[in-house]
Amino acid sequence: MALSKQVAVEKCCDFCESDVNVKWFCRDCINNLCDQCRRTHTRIPLCKTHVILPISETQAATLRRTTVLFDCHEHAQSCQFQCRTCNKQICVLCLTSSHNKHDFLALDQYAKSIRENLYLTLNSKSKEAHTITETLQTLSTHKQTYDDWMNKKLSEVDQVFEHLADELQRLRTEIHDKIDQRKNHDIVTMDLQHKRAYEFRERLQYQVKVLSSELDHCNDHDLANLKLKIETECNKLRENLTLDLPKFPCLRLIRKEEEHKDILIKVLTKIMKTDLFSLKTTTSFDVDNETPVFMEDLHLDLTIKLPGCKYIWAMAGCDDGKMWVGTEDKKLRLVDNFGNVVKCLQMTQSAAHLAVLTSGEVLCSNGYGIDRTSTIQKVSLNFDVTTFTRLSQAVEVGPLASTKHGNVLVGIRNSIGRGEVLFLSHSGKTINKVAQVTKEVEKVAINEEDQVFVKDSSCIWIMSLKGEFINQIELKNELKGVRGFVCDRFSNLVCFRSGDVSSIRVYSSHSALLKHFRLHLKSGNDRVIDIGAIDANDFIWLKEDETIHVLKYLV
Repeated sequence: MALSKQVAVEKCCDFCESDVNVKWFCRDCINNLCDQCRRTHTRIPLCKTHVILPISETQAATLRRTTVLFDCHEHAQSCQFQCRTCNKQICVLCLTSSHNKHDFLALDQYAKSIRENLYLTLNSKSKEAHTITETLQTLSTHKQTYDDWMNKKLSEVDQVFEHLADELQRLRTEIHDKIDQRKNHDIVTMDLQHKRAYEFRERLQYQVKVLSSELDHCNDHDLANLKLKIETECNKLRENLTLDLPKFPCLRLIRKEEEHKDILIKVLTKIMKTDLFSLKTTTSFDVDNETPVFMEDLHLDLTIKLPGCKYIWAMAGCDDGKMWVGTEDKKLRLVDNFGNVVKCLQMTQSAAHLAVLTSGEVLCSNGYGIDRTSTIQKVSLNFDVTTFTRLSQAVEVGPLASTKHGNVLVGIRNSIGRGEVLFLSHSGKTINKVAQVTKEVEKVAINEEDQVFVKDSSCIWIMSLKGEFINQIELKNELKGVRGFVCDRFSNLVCFRSGDVSSIRVYSSHSALLKHFRLHLKSGNDRVIDIGAIDANDFIWLKEDETIHVLKYLV
């Protein structure tokens, strides 16, 4: 298409469209400005940061807008309109012929609208560039902040590792000290026994030598007298010389030497998987508080026989893994996880039910079938015995349980023979009644979610501390014959059923079966086995007459 000789030249302000005093150019808007529009432009908040540059006459001439009119390829005249329907330039004759019903617009107006759209587009892109610049600055600042934050968290991880190293070193030193103390004591004992046995052997050999010499020189007439003398001397030498070899208290620890390694691996794995935003230094080896990891099979780790004990009534575990044991001989023993009796207290009555408070003190009730009473005793760690609470003489105190806040649950049988569970404060005052059943309360337990489990002969009731009913578990089918139960640290209910094949079942607080263990214990048919407690190291303690069986429960 040939160019027309007609050229329309525009030299004007892009805002007021006047053609005078066009002396300024906005680099951000890409617009020409007159003096008046420049002053207005700088007062607009959105345009205050725009860069406005002065332009000379020569530069203004180059910035003038020029509209070039093309000749129509059908008619011999210039195109003055834009057919928006066909998107092409047309002349006046085209309007009356082939484009008479089309949408058209004067060419200068069309160019103005296109120019305005382009200005808006460029202005938008300019704002995007400015936003990107601000984003880059923010990103740079955030990068520095993030780098500082990550260094801080790495420092926290290092502190955790240092703490674990100190804790393991302390544990190692403690174990070494205990073993050395026990070893030194046992070696001294064995040395004394060896000396005693050696002296007795020397004395015995000397007497045998003397009597043998007399026997050699004795005539036949004096044999009767010598026989009497020898029998007399032998009776004098006769003594009960027994060699009590010491037990091996660390046998279980040595056999379980991988246990501490597994604990460390769990701690490190927990740190690796922990969200760094919530990473905190911990002093506990309890690294998995979310889901339990059960053993595949239960096996016997330790068997404990308490000397002088004929029947074990109750057990309650401490936070350090030790176990309080109440026995029929009216003694309260504190047994460590190696089977050694750490402390022993002679009580006035047998402790048939026990519960350990958060303070470490243990509550005792003599319960059903021994000496019915309404008094609950409290024994401190230094073995001071006091009265925790004295209920009405019309009730009989039964099973006990303690909450994580130091309060106490006590099962009783009231004057009309019904079972009740009372909620007591840490000072022994009654707060409210949790449950009431028509039968005798055989067992009471509470989990970490403050759900109370009350067992009678046919059902396990699940209640809140306020006495609200939550659920019930009927003791039938696979739960028929369940003797006892305890709550683990995951708020699960661990039930034990004794029979030809002893079994342990683990239920959630919603009565869903999580795990079923089977184990065989070499026990007579006339012996009664029941679950006593789960200690802080996830070991199940089973009681059987005078014997305690300890089994690993969680990995």
